Amino acid sequence: MNSNETEAGAAQMDRDENATDIASVAAGDAIIRVPFSENGQAGGAETILLVEDEEFVRKVTSEVLESAGYRLVSARCAAEALEAQRTCPEPVDLLLADLVLPGTSGHQLAHEFAGLCPQARILLMSGYAEQLALDGLSAHGRECLAKPFSTRTLLRRVRQALDKCPVDSRASA
Repeated sequence: MNSNETEAGAAQMDRDENATDIASVAAGDAIIRVPFSENGQAGGAETILLVEDEEFVRKVTSEVLESAGYRLVSARCAAEALEAQRTCPEPVDLLLADLVLPGTSGHQLAHEFAGLCPQARILLMSGYAEQLALDGLSAHGRECLAKPFSTRTLLRRVRQALDKCPVDSRASA
């Protein structure tokens, strides 16, 4: 697999141009399940709070992460995400949030979330990652996963984020 990585300050974007985009994993309403462990994909048992306002992207991303063994809590917006975090019976290990959300930005959500869950990791995602890097994403010091992404890239970047020290995965407020 050929991965094209671009660094802009502390922001990192990853686009796997030669692999299947995650959206193509879905065929109509049926989700094609790929046995990630058989393909050598690293999964885990951590809890991920996924915040994505696009239903299709949220559903497919959830399916991929759950298939890899992660526990998922999903939300459509920042308010739902913060409520889900408060009521989640397990500690949230990773906030995986879109940068563009209704009502508030992913950066604002990440800032508030970091105050509530200082040990959790944060990985933001966006279809506008290249532009956001140029416009100041690095000033926030957060990593960003560029959409569209392949299942392999999603799983790799989630595992990398979870394996980092929490301080390394977010900017200090």
